[in-house]
Amino acid sequence: MKKEVMRYFGYGLLVLGMVSCQNDDDGIENPATDPINDWMFNTMTDRYLWTDEMPSDPDRTLATTDFFNSLLFSGDRFSRIFPDYDQLISQLDGVVLEAGYELSLVRESGTDNVLGVIIYVKEGSPAQNAGLKRGDIIRRINNTTITLGNYQELLQDIAQHHTIDYDRYNFTTQEYEPLQETLSVVQLAENPHFLDSIYTIQNGKKVGYYIYNFFSPGVGASTAYNDQMDDIFAKFQAGGIDELVVDLRYNGGGSVDATTNLASLIAPDVTDQDVFYRYQWNELYQGLFENDPQLESALSGTFRIKAENIGNNLASGRVFVLVGPATASASELIINGLTPYMDVVIIGGTTVGKNVSSIPFEDEQNPDNDYGLLPIVFRVANSLGQSDYEQGFVPGPEYTVSDIQFPLQPLGDIEEPLLATALAEIEGQLTGRRRYPEGTGLLPLTSTLQLNPLKNEMVLRDPALASKY
Repeated sequence: MKKEVMRYFGYGLLVLGMVSCQNDDDGIENPATDPINDWMFNTMTDRYLWTDEMPSDPDRTLATTDFFNSLLFSGDRFSRIFPDYDQLISQLDGVVLEAGYELSLVRESGTDNVLGVIIYVKEGSPAQNAGLKRGDIIRRINNTTITLGNYQELLQDIAQHHTIDYDRYNFTTQEYEPLQETLSVVQLAENPHFLDSIYTIQNGKKVGYYIYNFFSPGVGASTAYNDQMDDIFAKFQAGGIDELVVDLRYNGGGSVDATTNLASLIAPDVTDQDVFYRYQWNELYQGLFENDPQLESALSGTFRIKAENIGNNLASGRVFVLVGPATASASELIINGLTPYMDVVIIGGTTVGKNVSSIPFEDEQNPDNDYGLLPIVFRVANSLGQSDYEQGFVPGPEYTVSDIQFPLQPLGDIEEPLLATALAEIEGQLTGRRRYPEGTGLLPLTSTLQLNPLKNEMVLRDPALASKY
């Protein structure tokens, strides 16, 4: 993006991030002041994607959060306001105060009881140090049974020192055993590269498997995570893989920079002249960018030339992407952006459907205004102009598989349902290997990933741009 664009927006920060389905107040209780509401209205009028849908004369006496919500287009599921801009940016960088585990929440059929199923544990976290595992089922938090009426309130407690009562499945006895653990919280900088492996399957093919849990080039101005991604694909390349499975089921989005890096490692026969994505801004900025050739990079982004690219190693010309209800935004951009260049096979559950993106804004003129805005500012399409996935990407019937099948298999285990489905398709034995949940008596509700929209949301800090602007 050119310097003029940076001047217009004041930021080199583009966000493709995790979804929030509502604009709650996030604990914001301070009454609105005229300067804050004026700043908010002016920022939204200028940058908001749906600026033509905003009220021309909103009630500026409303409290800050209420005023922000009054400005939003009725179809906007994602724009948000935060009480502290610096904390917003810290969370966008992936540094979060937590114990280090994520939950899928399910309801016991016929009751109001809710169970928190641990879906993954983060490396180096208090949860990992305490021995928590994927598949552990939490029934009580701080000695209180989790129910439909209190689960959202109780989940706030896990962001601080807390105790859990949980059941663990014993694969030897085939029974659940009750356990209890007290957990501390730390400022955790999660590494998005959760797992990578190469499997040699029955038909002799070598399959690269990669679990990537959010898109970030690295914390701050670092490119460490992108560099690690390159190393993983260099390993796939050296290992001679024939097929690739990318697991984005817990990936709610993040950096456009990191998204472009991943796509450039996968797509076959692409150069830095091939378009990966296109932006559509509001009428003001779309017209500005279209009428100035020097600003064309604000309208589209291209692939990169990567020595570690494995696209031409994939003889079938396809990539398998594992997805679910927490898969959003930048993860969906991977699916949409690669589709014009190769066959993208999605396995799992329906994704969120976020084809729009944000920029974070702060009030640089008023030191008394700590608020941060994260409004939607552009829509994202692929090289063919396709952006019609507001309802999410839906796997075909033969590829629809639930992530929550008890007992949960470890991630990376070849019997884990989503991975097993991909491997079965590669082997040509899909019907015999696919598994379905039967008679569990548990109804999926949501997950901590879906309830906490900044868990995996990241900021684009393009190193090439950072040195210029």
